Amino acid sequence: MRYPVRKIIRDTRVSLDFNQEETPLLENCGAGNLALDDIIRSKVEMATRHVVQQLDNLLLAPGTPIRTTLAWPGGTPGMGKAVMPLPFDCMRLLCVQLSDWHRPARIIMEDDPEYLWQHTPFLGVGGNPARPVAVICQRPTGWVAELFSSTAGRKVVIEKAQYYPMPRITEDDSIHIPSMAYDDVVRQLASLTAETLGYNTEKQSK
Repeated sequence: MRYPVRKIIRDTRVSLDFNQEETPLLENCGAGNLALDDIIRSKVEMATRHVVQQLDNLLLAPGTPIRTTLAWPGGTPGMGKAVMPLPFDCMRLLCVQLSDWHRPARIIMEDDPEYLWQHTPFLGVGGNPARPVAVICQRPTGWVAELFSSTAGRKVVIEKAQYYPMPRITEDDSIHIPSMAYDDVVRQLASLTAETLGYNTEKQSK
């Protein structure tokens, strides 16, 4: 769901102002209204990313479709490993399934020990159409998903692939936040703003 930044700023100010255990922060911080709004605005994207990164994929679906062309390093289209470039604004790959796979791939990162299994010569150990695996890897040209693996030949295509974009404030001065995570984003934003203003929340809570 898209939320106007002005609403997020207003809700964050309320969160900062109504601290029931301490003197309201805004009375002590010495920041003017305009300066405070600028501080909050500067941290909206950071707070949103922090919260979204902790969410389960089910809470982020449906994602944005990926439309791209597969590369086949082995030289034969539709055989072996495929490489799918990820969009420049991809924060998380939510799902990917090729047309000869029985189900969507299990998604891991390149530092996962299971990545090494994908390069074994023993059949059945690495990913295959029955148990596909997608590995997120960083290349000099950007992030890609290595897809293990296919056997159906030239007819293999991307059946579905979705990702969650990096949260950014758009030209209409709004940002996408999963509705169930909105309150968490406001709390995270209030915490980041308080720290910037020199308000030690850990110290104050003791």
